[in-house]
Amino acid sequence: MKNAGRPPPSRFSRAARAWGWGFAALVALLAISRVLMAPDPSGAGGTRVAVAQLAHLRPELEARANAMQELFPEGRVFTLALYGLAWVDVGRGAPDAPTRARALAEARWALALAEAPASQVGYGEAGGLPHGMFYEGWTAHLRAGTLHLGGRGAAEDTVFRASCERLDAAFRRNGPFLDSYPGMAWPGDNAVGAAVLRSCGTLLDPRYTASAQAWLREALESTDPATGLLPHDAGFPDPRGESVALMIRFVYEIDPTVAAAQYAGMERTFATRLLGLLPAVREFPRGVDGEGDIDSGPVILGVSAPASVVGIAAARMTGHHQAAADLRATPEVLGIPLQWGGKRSYAFGQLAVGDAFLAWSSVVRPWNAPASAPSASTPYAGWRVIWCALWGLVLAVAATRILLILGPHAGAGSPLRSGRMRDDYAVDADQPRGSGEARG
Repeated sequence: MKNAGRPPPSRFSRAARAWGWGFAALVALLAISRVLMAPDPSGAGGTRVAVAQLAHLRPELEARANAMQELFPEGRVFTLALYGLAWVDVGRGAPDAPTRARALAEARWALALAEAPASQVGYGEAGGLPHGMFYEGWTAHLRAGTLHLGGRGAAEDTVFRASCERLDAAFRRNGPFLDSYPGMAWPGDNAVGAAVLRSCGTLLDPRYTASAQAWLREALESTDPATGLLPHDAGFPDPRGESVALMIRFVYEIDPTVAAAQYAGMERTFATRLLGLLPAVREFPRGVDGEGDIDSGPVILGVSAPASVVGIAAARMTGHHQAAADLRATPEVLGIPLQWGGKRSYAFGQLAVGDAFLAWSSVVRPWNAPASAPSASTPYAGWRVIWCALWGLVLAVAATRILLILGPHAGAGSPLRSGRMRDDYAVDADQPRGSGEARG
């Protein structure tokens, strides 16, 4: 016999196999539930999750921001600005006065930290601005957000008025792409500054709106000929997923039609599925390989986590709510979300700027232009069905194996033992009744 000499499986062996299949079933259940229960950025549930992320960030926010500064040069300002901006958009979408008041207080607190001397370290004069385009753009955008949310006070805010004048004069004097550091200019930073000018036009003087529109016309002259997308670096025409997605959020404030065209180009050029399933955004155009850097983070199978997260904001701003929901589900699968006591974090809470980016992208909304008409189109259609079907198959196989291992005949019904029992019965059956006594 094939199994001759092989002992039956021990209880320990059966238990180990049952635990193994049980773990597989648990993973399958988690994979399915994470996708089915992923927060929809267009609904109240998405906002609640973002607020829980902000609640996680708030304790020791400045210390968390300083930890991000150790990872990359803009870490502190990015973390503080995104925290405040997320609160601005939570407040602008809130139906009740207490939530709006809380959001305004949190945004103003973040602004005070972002404008503190500790946040200005490393930002020298560049691009005709005291601290360069990155610092000027993000801090002024957050200040504009507090004024939009507060509903008044822009005319009396001398800091905001001065920033509007500086940006207007610098763009007129030095062109569309001002330096963030001497000799280094990125269109993404300048799109933020141009959106500030658009807010200046809404809150102070319409002439600033005309300046923002002039900036956009000039910036579009530098688009990549192959894709029609705005470039990542002012010195090269090549677009990248993270910066294109980021600029769409700010370009929308100036011209929603242009933002919609940029979004369509982003989908054609960068939309992808990680491992053939999970919605994601590439860092480099299809067919182009590249290495990750400070902006993109690690590039894995062509996908950039920052590009995928900021892609949520781009989709939301242009009305592609299903695409935003699809992209928002991926961090639920890969980001190790943990929630306790009303606080939610991803990646074990070790990357504060990542949590801030995800919260901001999930609640972002227009300030100076009407919301775009909703669109159900998504380049990721059908992925949830495939995902749940595959993991459902794993779950079914795991459940079947557990039942076979732990069933009532699992131990005694092995081929070896059953064969021996049949052989013994056959021997006994050949003996005449009472033969045992006769032998005695």
